[in-house]
Amino acid sequence: MGLEIERKYLVHQHLLPELKEGERMIQGYLSEKPSVRFRIKGNQMMLTIKDYYTKNRRFELETPAKEVTEEEVRKLMSLAISPPIIKTRYTVKSGQGIIWEIDVYEEENTGLITVDAEIPQEDYPLEFPEWVAGDCEITGEKRYTNLNLGRKPFATWAE
Repeated sequence: MGLEIERKYLVHQHLLPELKEGERMIQGYLSEKPSVRFRIKGNQMMLTIKDYYTKNRRFELETPAKEVTEEEVRKLMSLAISPPIIKTRYTVKSGQGIIWEIDVYEEENTGLITVDAEIPQEDYPLEFPEWVAGDCEITGEKRYTNLNLGRKPFATWAE
């Protein structure tokens, strides 16, 4: 059984390192509970099923990537339960061996940048790079989930 323990944060955008070799993706959802997500990178698509145990610990099962046609992409997008989001993901490895995944959102979510890290246990003591806003943890905050960013994009949030 796949188990994912993840924590998510905002970033200090002005302190971010130079971001190189990101992967642009379209992400949408076919179901909310359990979460059934599709992620399209280029012409490759993966499905992921997630079921939450706690706010940052969850079951996760991911399919191998499959090549998809433009027609299949259009169909998936039409089946999504909320508008799919577009983001570019960059990875930065820390001295702890933790891989930080930086998501730079596009279109109606432009301006939002988040970072998450998968950790080996819930109480793992993270050491934050200067660009991670360690005091701005957003793990479990509903408005920052990718599903909800499709429903209520960052551009629509009141200041």
